[in-house]
Amino acid sequence: MYDKANQLYHNKNYDSASQLYQQMLNDGYCSADLFYNAGNTYYRLNKIGWAIWCYEKALQLHENKNYSENLSLAKKRIKEPIDKVNDIFFIRWWEALYTFFSVNVWAILALAFFLVSFLLLFLTKLKSTIYISRSVPATLFFVSGFCLCMLLVSSYNQTYHYSGIIIEPKTLFSNTAKKDPMFINEGIEVKVIDTNGKGSILGAANYVVVKLPDGRIGSIDRRSFKKL
Repeated sequence: MYDKANQLYHNKNYDSASQLYQQMLNDGYCSADLFYNAGNTYYRLNKIGWAIWCYEKALQLHENKNYSENLSLAKKRIKEPIDKVNDIFFIRWWEALYTFFSVNVWAILALAFFLVSFLLLFLTKLKSTIYISRSVPATLFFVSGFCLCMLLVSSYNQTYHYSGIIIEPKTLFSNTAKKDPMFINEGIEVKVIDTNGKGSILGAANYVVVKLPDGRIGSIDRRSFKKL
């Protein structure tokens, strides 16, 4: 199917190629080249939101110059882009800290430090000739607990406060400040801050509350964006 999709792309049959790529993604296949090729197909079809999502997913799996360059080209085709406003410095530091490692890496580090500290305590009890300062196991226990906290924070944010790409050409955005509704264009990255719709002024279960790059908060249809 992958080879057939590639052949369709080279024959400029982009619509059929995109259907095959998307079918493979829906079936759970995951590779950087698959996302990259799918992104190229969507770019040719002028589906900028889908193209940006695919390039972002490809870069999550593998850093590649071609992926980055095509992502930059796709972002330049966003209609009425929204400039990003940086968060306060300590919020940026905090996010950089818990996202420094993946959830799996934090879990491995927490377990490794715990086992090493437990082993050191066991050795000191088993052999009196071995001298290990009490501060060493205590420090390792502390580091293990820190890694566990980062694991929980990272897991929570991946589950409930994740980022996504708008894939619909015109998506209704209802500002929680109760200003007039507006439309945002495909390709813009948003961050989900409420997944159950309770914060939505529309009060509908199929809506989620998101934060735009400029800091505005409002509700959009959950089907209008794809999670990164």
